[in-house]
Amino acid sequence: MVFLIGMPGVGKTYWGEKLAFAHKWHFTDLDDYIEDQEKMTIAALFEQYGEDEFRKKEHRYLAHVIDSSPLQTVIACGGGTPCFYQNMAMMKQAGKVVYLQADVEFLLSKLEHEMQHRPLLNMHKDVASFLAKMLQERKGFYEQADHILQTKDITVSTFDPIIQPYV
Repeated sequence: MVFLIGMPGVGKTYWGEKLAFAHKWHFTDLDDYIEDQEKMTIAALFEQYGEDEFRKKEHRYLAHVIDSSPLQTVIACGGGTPCFYQNMAMMKQAGKVVYLQADVEFLLSKLEHEMQHRPLLNMHKDVASFLAKMLQERKGFYEQADHILQTKDITVSTFDPIIQPYV
């Protein structure tokens, strides 16, 4: 299994889909999976239950996805997934964790049309400052990944050494 982690807007779903397609692997977007199971959007889950309860649900669904998916699966995680409830340790035990790294300017350019779907972002007037603060808070978790890739520099073949042991 390969887990893609990083900030909102970094391209976890984009690269996860491309990587899975290129290697004929399974692909799961954890946020989409949670929405399917809960029959609610992530934003609605945050609003109804608050972040702490959402993170508990996210942890349970991550464990279920790990237990029920084939080894050759790419999982795009939510931006906060590795930061709560020992999720990073659980992912590292199940496979390889790849941190897709990008600066705030790159993230803003990718997120400008998606704010209404991003519960932690859409409530802030100064999104750049909020993203910078969030990145600083999450950096320690993200940097525990097995691999760190600069998003602006990657292609599907960049992942080849990471997935080679599973092929």
